Amino acid sequence: MTRPEYKYIGKNTVRKDARDIVQGKAKFLDDFSLPGMLVGKSLKSPYPHAEIVRINADKARALEGVHAVLTWEDVDQGYKFGWPPHKPVLGRRVLYVGDAAALVAAETEQIANAAMEFIEVEYKQLTPVYDGMKAAEDGAPQLCEMFKNNIVPPGYPPFQRDGPFWHLVRGDVEKGFEECGYIAEDVVSFDKKAAPLSPEPPGCIVNWEGDLTFTVYATSQSTFILKIINGTVIPGININAKTFNVGGSYGNKQSLTVPTIYGALLSMAARRPVRYFETKVEQMIIHETRLGSQVRAKIGMDENGVVKAVKALWFVDTGSHCNATQGQVGVGIGEAQLVMAKCPNWDLDTNIVLTNKLPAGIVRGYGGQELNSCLALLIGRTMREGNFDPIECFKKNYVSAGDEYTWRDGRRWRATGVNYVNAIEASAAKFGWREKWKGWGIPTSVSEDGRYARGVGCGIIGNADVGEDQTECYVRIVPDMADDTARVVMQLDITESGMGQRSNTAKMVAEVLNIPYERIELTPPDSLVNPSSMGLCGSRGTITSGRAVTEAALDAKRQLFALAEPFLEVPPDFMELRDYGVGAISRPGKWVSWKRLIPPFLTLTGYGKHLENFSTPNFFIVLLEVEVDKLTGRVRVVKMLGGTDAGQVIDPATLEMQCQGGIGSASLDTAIFEENIIDLPTGRPLTYNMIEYKWRTFNELPEFDTVMLSSQFDTFLFKAVGVGEISGGAAASACMSAISNAIGVEVKEYPATPAVILKAMGRL
Repeated sequence: MTRPEYKYIGKNTVRKDARDIVQGKAKFLDDFSLPGMLVGKSLKSPYPHAEIVRINADKARALEGVHAVLTWEDVDQGYKFGWPPHKPVLGRRVLYVGDAAALVAAETEQIANAAMEFIEVEYKQLTPVYDGMKAAEDGAPQLCEMFKNNIVPPGYPPFQRDGPFWHLVRGDVEKGFEECGYIAEDVVSFDKKAAPLSPEPPGCIVNWEGDLTFTVYATSQSTFILKIINGTVIPGININAKTFNVGGSYGNKQSLTVPTIYGALLSMAARRPVRYFETKVEQMIIHETRLGSQVRAKIGMDENGVVKAVKALWFVDTGSHCNATQGQVGVGIGEAQLVMAKCPNWDLDTNIVLTNKLPAGIVRGYGGQELNSCLALLIGRTMREGNFDPIECFKKNYVSAGDEYTWRDGRRWRATGVNYVNAIEASAAKFGWREKWKGWGIPTSVSEDGRYARGVGCGIIGNADVGEDQTECYVRIVPDMADDTARVVMQLDITESGMGQRSNTAKMVAEVLNIPYERIELTPPDSLVNPSSMGLCGSRGTITSGRAVTEAALDAKRQLFALAEPFLEVPPDFMELRDYGVGAISRPGKWVSWKRLIPPFLTLTGYGKHLENFSTPNFFIVLLEVEVDKLTGRVRVVKMLGGTDAGQVIDPATLEMQCQGGIGSASLDTAIFEENIIDLPTGRPLTYNMIEYKWRTFNELPEFDTVMLSSQFDTFLFKAVGVGEISGGAAASACMSAISNAIGVEVKEYPATPAVILKAMGRL
């Protein structure tokens, strides 16, 4: 296909927010306040599982400067977190260390903290459970009377309109295994519930507007998701959500159920706006983490290295309550099928389980990464049985046009127009895979004294959510009063959380209307004034927002051509947009301004939409090399490469930033040292700050390279697919594979800390 030449698409342009960010003028929620605003705080349970026998807040309420104190006795017990709603917002039972026993709104943070010291609470401790598999056993402590064996019912209506989807059954699994030449079976754990920990802590300012109507100013990356998920917590609640710039989200700052609902209850009680923000420590101990995953699986391949049968049971640890985990499970099942797309026989079942850990929720990777990280180790072990080169196996097994899969909605979809073999080969070549790969369990190199061994590994991941959720956009042409130029206003609900997508959509509209990119303006993210859009969540954005904005711009273009026909006396096929007007292509002198075509004091509005479609999966591959100190068990990532084919690249710098951003916020270090550690006797988190929770600092980043192909996929006008949340998502499994190859022993427990590695080598 001939690659079109664009003015803006495929070229780097200055982001619309760049100057304000560099100059410190960009507005974040922390820069905003409301008159009379109070500070909200929560009194946190010191126990992982307990019942409140008695609570007395009289002294706290009497403290000067305190405007509201709420306990479970003051809050409707029908107000519940989770889906289906099951955990009282402020209940008599607390389910994890940090769970709220009371809420306070005061004039200052100091007064609020002082007030909490005066609240008297008597607890009756109950037996906790921290392991997802054990929580589902008969006799395990029950966290919620609604759910037998702590197993949450499947199904999430916004995603699964045809009914619950949690169990993939296809073909004949037992017969499939009979046809396999190589089989691996084991239990793999990815259950340490890593914390995404975005740089800007979660928070919101909530103002009660009367009845059950609230205006919420939040650090959320999606006003619409915040509105709909919190809409199920308090029956009848009406939320108008607004956001500013968001200082990073990593998918983790969307619904913000705890800050939003706590802020709403306090604002309604105090009749004042309430600012409810989490500190960095609170972000570590009470905010949503990744899902915990334990997978019992069996995978079989034929003599050619093609997966023929998969049987697995996935235990999903959702912590104290299940927010929208059913949707995450649906995506995880879908992503597994993309990696093993040629497999005809499946029995992949799931259990969502409550435990006495802090809640899990929406995070970059959205559930698929957790399952992929577990299954990938068993796929690798099956490859090892057949002595297959993983690069060749990935080429044979990964989804391509014509393959069918069941996505999160429970419906069957057929992949159209995609093939990522070229991207796999190009990535392997640039990394030097052929030279470095020595075989399974064989190091690439070993130091002379035998202490340091290097190994390589690779992982692959994809997601069909690039087409998720309906999206709408209005493009309004506003003629200038003084001359024949015009401004173009895009009404599209996108919060800028670091990805540059607001600027990229503006580029698309500028391309269609053939006007300077600088003349495109975007409405602020606000659920009240913008049409429906989930915003930049998950892998979506390029296709969903892209199609909506280009269709809106094309609609405006069609209207302009129709209005110009009497002036130009040529049909629309012979017209073009130029210089804020419509001209005849073959008659340069024939031209009419938009200002003349649009009635005075009015605007011309184009409308566009994207309808949910899961037929275009995206792709990302990670190849890396590690060095393992066999004496101490310490792992050092030496080199890393991320590869993709994003279709038509919209902005090269933005795409490269997505690839690089996946190093830390997606999964690399969840394979080595990122984990939430709980002190089992007390249930208290030990990784409660940025010193105790192990993170990679900037000066420890490995050498990182990228491969970014730009095929012309048949998606929408600009032939783009994008990358989104999966960038770096396969790094965890790639890293574990590299470690196993370096030391010659398989490691199957995430993260591969020094203790885990030494134990695997029989030295601990």
